[in-house]
Amino acid sequence: MDDSSAYPYRLRQDFLSSAEGAFFRVLQEMVRGRLHICPKVSLQELFFTTRPNENILYANKLQRKHIDFLLLRCDTLKPALAVQLDYPRQADHRQAEGFLDNLCAAAALPLVYVIVRPTYDVPTLAADFAEAMKKVRGENALHHTDFSPICPKCGITMVLRFYKDGPKKGERYYGCLNFPQCQETVEVGTT
Repeated sequence: MDDSSAYPYRLRQDFLSSAEGAFFRVLQEMVRGRLHICPKVSLQELFFTTRPNENILYANKLQRKHIDFLLLRCDTLKPALAVQLDYPRQADHRQAEGFLDNLCAAAALPLVYVIVRPTYDVPTLAADFAEAMKKVRGENALHHTDFSPICPKCGITMVLRFYKDGPKKGERYYGCLNFPQCQETVEVGTT
C-alpha cells in the first residue's frame, strides 16, 4: 500500500478533552518548569510485569488503560507523580481500592485523584501532591529483587545469571534472553 490516502487513519483534533486541557493548563502553572507533564500515558509504557511469562493475566490488565497525567522529574525524567481526573459523577462510584490504586502503590508511584471542577485551588492541589509524594517516600518501595531489568539493547526481559569464570566468578548479573546474539549485561546492584 503506497497510497497514504488509502489508510483509514485521521488525526484526532481532541487529544485532550476540554476538562483535561483546562487541568493541563493548571498543572503548567503549578509546576513551572520543575516537572515535565505527560498527558495520557499508557500503563504499558509506564509499568511492566515481573516474570512476564508467569504473569500474563497481570500484563493483560495494563492494556488499553492510561494515566491522565504523569509528572516527571526534570533532571532524571523519572516518574514523580500520577494524576487521575475524576468527573463528579465518577468520584462517588469509584472503588476506594481499585486496580490503579494498587498498581501505583505496588510500584511506589504517588497517585492523586482530582475531581474535575470549573476552577482549582492551586495551593490545595500542591499540598495534595506534596502529601502523596511524602507518603510514598515514607513507605517501603518494591524490592528490586522482585523483577528483572529490561535489556537496554533489545528491550526484552533479562535473566539472572552467574559468572562462571574470571575475576567475578560466582557473582550474579543479568543477561539478555537473546544471548548469544545479544551480550548485554546489567550488574545486579544497578537495577
